[in-house]
Amino acid sequence: MQIAIVPSLFLLLFSPFSFAIQGYEPVPAPYSGEDVWTGSVVPSPYATVPSLPLAKSPEPGVYEHEDIYEGADRTPAPAPTKEEYPREVEEPSESPISPSPSSEEIILGTVKWCAVRDEYVDCQYYISLLRPTNGYIWICVRRETVQECLDSIKEGEADLVNLDAGLAYIAFMKYSMKAIANEVYCNHAESFDAVAVVNRMVCENKGSTSLLDFKGKRSCHGGYSTATGWNYPVTHLKQLFDSEELNDKEMVTEFFSGVCAPSEFKGTGLCSGCGNENGSCHMSSFYSGHEGAFRCLVEDLGDVAFVRAETALLYSMEGPHNQTWSTKSFNDFMYLCPQGGCREINGYPGDCSFGTVPANVIMTSNYISNEKRLAVLDTLINGSWNDVLYTGKNGAGHMLSTSTQGLAAIKKVTRSYLGTSASISQSIQELNTEDAQVIPYTGNSISDSPSSSSYIHHSMAITVFLIILDLMLSALSTRGQ
Repeated sequence: MQIAIVPSLFLLLFSPFSFAIQGYEPVPAPYSGEDVWTGSVVPSPYATVPSLPLAKSPEPGVYEHEDIYEGADRTPAPAPTKEEYPREVEEPSESPISPSPSSEEIILGTVKWCAVRDEYVDCQYYISLLRPTNGYIWICVRRETVQECLDSIKEGEADLVNLDAGLAYIAFMKYSMKAIANEVYCNHAESFDAVAVVNRMVCENKGSTSLLDFKGKRSCHGGYSTATGWNYPVTHLKQLFDSEELNDKEMVTEFFSGVCAPSEFKGTGLCSGCGNENGSCHMSSFYSGHEGAFRCLVEDLGDVAFVRAETALLYSMEGPHNQTWSTKSFNDFMYLCPQGGCREINGYPGDCSFGTVPANVIMTSNYISNEKRLAVLDTLINGSWNDVLYTGKNGAGHMLSTSTQGLAAIKKVTRSYLGTSASISQSIQELNTEDAQVIPYTGNSISDSPSSSSYIHHSMAITVFLIILDLMLSALSTRGQ
């Protein structure tokens, strides 16, 4: 029996640790060249033009919700030396906007903001307005799709990207990314309404109008897998169909005769209703995004557009962001209420919406260092975004939503921040997966990584193996006696 004492003691010592790790996400090996990506920021010319009080930058050890930084070291790390963090060699086309540091400053690395297509113009201007601190150099990198940006962040070639709630859920689940900041809109709002916009004549010619009246018509969605353009309206269609046999694309194409829903992910869009402007079903389409979906309606390529509540006001001929295609007044359109009926467009649809969508978010790798994340937040939250919004220097693609008036730090884990929107995104993914294995949301997320549960199961398996080994050794010892 003495032989069994050693594994038994080992089991007693090991088991508490294997069960205590629940809720703790192990940090994987850093990406190649991670030292280059840690550090602080270089000051750049900056003019403060505040229109609303922005959130204060976070300080290590002081948080409203502890779960945002679970497992993070809250003790500020000592400043590294130049030898520890050599300056990164930047790509010629992605040169930094920030000026070179003085001889007394230490460059710890770069923060690379990934801009999709035309967003690069906005990005260059945005970072020129930032006031970096602690030694980081901020630069913009250009990619053709959100998918390429997510891949670049995964490979350590970029750090940040701004996403809508639907795409943020994909980044969280499939790319192990987390949301660190969100857009802030008028009156400190951190959400907006998803609505359907239709031609006024349709509402006036019918005493009672509902989405069912648009069966066989054409739809403009702005983006496949986006919250406002796709997930929310498809969830409403799912309730109308009351069928679990159809996936999201089958449901939409069976209901509408033509669909314009470009995609940021290869091979996933629906563009039968996008016209022949470039023969593409990617987000480079003229009809991508909220303004693109509204353009699709204005140019009579569609009969209903799923957009944000203020889109028609912003991009109509009277709107502050009107375009060459903005040939109609917002009074030519109305909100189509999910429960039936129409309402005047005023930016406040009330119960005439398909749901409330959390504000767009700045996403980064789940494995970003605590020091770098805090420095990034400090720079972002204290930026002067009003200059970007009102000087007319925005490019064709907008890095931040046109209604953005500031950024705020997210003090929740990503799944909790996305809330109902994440549940809706999950339900859409379940339609597309025969054997969907997803963890139901309980509102008590303890990790910002979707892979923590597998680590817990792995630990329990080790414990079970040790128990079996102990029993086998005990049996052998008994037979030996």
